[in-house]
Amino acid sequence: MTINLLIDDKQVAVPAGTLVVDAAKRVGVAIPVFCYHPKLKPAGQCRMCLVEIGLPAVDRATRQPVLDENGQQKITWNPKLQTACTTPVAEGMQVHTASHSQAVKDAQREVLEFLLTSHPLDCPICDKGGECPLQNLTMAYGPGQTRFEFLDKQLLDKRVPLGDLIWLDRERCIQCARCIRFQDEIAGDHVLGFSERGRKLEIVTFSDPPFNSYFSGNTTDICPVGALTTADFHFRARPWELTNIPSVCNHCAVGCNITLGSRRSAKHGGVWEILRVMPRQNEHVNEIWICDKGRFGHAHARSPERITQPMINWGGQPKPVSWD
Repeated sequence: MTINLLIDDKQVAVPAGTLVVDAAKRVGVAIPVFCYHPKLKPAGQCRMCLVEIGLPAVDRATRQPVLDENGQQKITWNPKLQTACTTPVAEGMQVHTASHSQAVKDAQREVLEFLLTSHPLDCPICDKGGECPLQNLTMAYGPGQTRFEFLDKQLLDKRVPLGDLIWLDRERCIQCARCIRFQDEIAGDHVLGFSERGRKLEIVTFSDPPFNSYFSGNTTDICPVGALTTADFHFRARPWELTNIPSVCNHCAVGCNITLGSRRSAKHGGVWEILRVMPRQNEHVNEIWICDKGRFGHAHARSPERITQPMINWGGQPKPVSWD
């Protein structure tokens, strides 16, 4: 069944059940999000995707459309803004985003201001700098200044090991629950959750050993801020310093598509060094995920014990020989 609606006065037809945030993409309208992720179930936690939504007016008694003086069906606009990431489309629906609504623009600015009240101003040293949705959306939709005092910011634990591979910066977390939802819905490892309430709310691990999952590294990809980072890449390079090379994981026969983030190493004589491995989208193989072995098992490439040419046993000692 096809549903027809207007988004910022642009006509769009989408299948029934489509969320407003996804329908907007069909006509090139960008609705900012934090907690929403196309691979996860809707949550509506961050409120960044607030929009104005109106529905065709219908007479309650006769169930007939209510027309205006021009013979057009009236639109009843909801008194409150609604989350585009949890609202499915409806026939005749009209949606206004920030470009068409001052109320939406004000709400998005206030949501960002609120999120930044507890977020540290450490972008220059954050590993997510340069590829951080919070940075980008603050520049695009944020207020540019705050009414809150710097000394009122939360001072929470930094560089907390969730396990051997993942570090958590509690100050940076915006409580979108993407990491928890990924572990519950995709990985099937129920090892993360929220503890406490209000401003004390924080991510904790319930498993022993901590963060016991073969897919923990994926949470650092979908974290919209720098709250979750990988131990192997921490403070090693900036994203724009890397040369990203498409490749295929060689640790098993699945053939997950990956991207090798590499840079010439002055320490190793200017040779190319792999600094991080990221998943590369292939919906038929690995979608947008990779396991921790494929992500973190790249140190062998620069190991001094790596055999890089044929060897034969010559009097009890290995001796390099040609391929012939």
